[in-house]
Amino acid sequence: MTDARGNGSGGRGMRSVADAVIAVCNRVEAEEPSLGAEVRAVRERLEGPLRVAIAGRVKAGKSTLLNALVGERLAPTDAGECTRIVSMYRKGASYQVAAELLDGGQQPLGFRRTEGSLAIELGSLSERDVRLIDVRWPSSALDQVTLIDTPGLASLNDENSRRTREFLDADPTGERGRGAGSDADAVIYLMRHVHSADVAFLDAFMDRGVAAASPVNAVAVLSRADEIGAGRLDAMDSAARIAARYQNDPQVRGLCATVVPLAGLLAETGLTLREDEVAALRALAATEPAVLERMLLSTEEFFQTSASALTVELRRGLLDRLGMYGVRLCMAEIAAGATTAAQLGPKLVERSGLGDLRRLIGEHFLPRARVLQARTAVQSLRALAASLKATDPVAADKLDREVEQLEAGAVEFGRLRGAHLLTSGAVTFNGADRRDLERLLLSASPATALGLSSTAPPEDVRQAALEAIARWRNRAGDPFAEPAAIEVCETAARTCESIYAMA
Repeated sequence: MTDARGNGSGGRGMRSVADAVIAVCNRVEAEEPSLGAEVRAVRERLEGPLRVAIAGRVKAGKSTLLNALVGERLAPTDAGECTRIVSMYRKGASYQVAAELLDGGQQPLGFRRTEGSLAIELGSLSERDVRLIDVRWPSSALDQVTLIDTPGLASLNDENSRRTREFLDADPTGERGRGAGSDADAVIYLMRHVHSADVAFLDAFMDRGVAAASPVNAVAVLSRADEIGAGRLDAMDSAARIAARYQNDPQVRGLCATVVPLAGLLAETGLTLREDEVAALRALAATEPAVLERMLLSTEEFFQTSASALTVELRRGLLDRLGMYGVRLCMAEIAAGATTAAQLGPKLVERSGLGDLRRLIGEHFLPRARVLQARTAVQSLRALAASLKATDPVAADKLDREVEQLEAGAVEFGRLRGAHLLTSGAVTFNGADRRDLERLLLSASPATALGLSSTAPPEDVRQAALEAIARWRNRAGDPFAEPAAIEVCETAARTCESIYAMA
């Protein structure tokens, strides 16, 4: 059984991979006091919220998406100073901002709200001194997920891109070193189209060192989707078709779980829409129809001084907040009767695609949170063992062996990869086999994973598990099967063995 965060709740004689990682941390802390701070940090991360990084090329809309997910304008969406530094937004009891320094120290930072977003003051610190900005905010949106805003990749200033690659351990050059590990458990990658740099980043982000890890910890977002087709009212429909085409691309499908379209600016504005902005939109909607139609043809026409009684400054503010697609959508919704912020805001959020992304996070990441976090913890323990070799090779070898055994025995890691191979279409099975495998690899309850009632008695679960073990071992022994299909069948058999042991 699992809880909402994917925590194993038991079974006789079995413990989850997360519990196994915690046991290793406890052992190291007890026997190697000098490593106490490091292993406590690994354990605390594993016991805390899932860390999800938002990454992408410059101007992909990362900060805007973070604001939409939080429901507040926190992350600066212009070229402010702190957008060049990795910024972590997590749940806090009060409003606090601090700099985590490269030397391991921390320093509180001053901040203020400027036009809704945070203006963070580094004071005497240089950007080169700061590893990340730690923002603690009392928002319920951060209860289960910590969000990480990263500098844009492919920046003209490679220093900014390097910070993101190092933070996510996604440097294709390998300069950071094997086993250094990512500081994020999962990633939402924003792209406006599939560029070679996007593919290279996703390929580097995949952790191939932990139980042949799966791209199940990455999803892609077709960002600024409302700009497709010059912001026509059918832009989001066109974006959905493009996202589906990318999802069916074998190269993309092998690097991320799915691709969804999103109009991040529309979502952010819909959640933070003000009544004065709606008043300006109503004034714009009152423009003579033929003139309004011409204004909405292009930004040049929209800013014609004599086109509307609404000032050019107010029109520019609306365009900055909504984009041309958003303005056109607002005109249509106001004509249909949505004339207040309470009525219009939800309409914008609904059309933005944010709901689909939130469901994806809730259904794809959160049920697997503990396993994804355990994968990150394993990377950290590997890095700890590597750093220990110079001073205590015996202790380093012992920790390295423990991690190897943990990886080899963790069926949860294999289930993640098997589920991805199956659901992404990378491996195909007939209808009945596919249905049974999906249920086995994705179900939270051992009984339902085997097609039984959740209240089935233990003896029935054990018998079904034995039959399933024989079935999938036999399929894995097929000499004509593809390697990926054999891997999935072997994972299915191991899953059934773990269920048998738990029953």
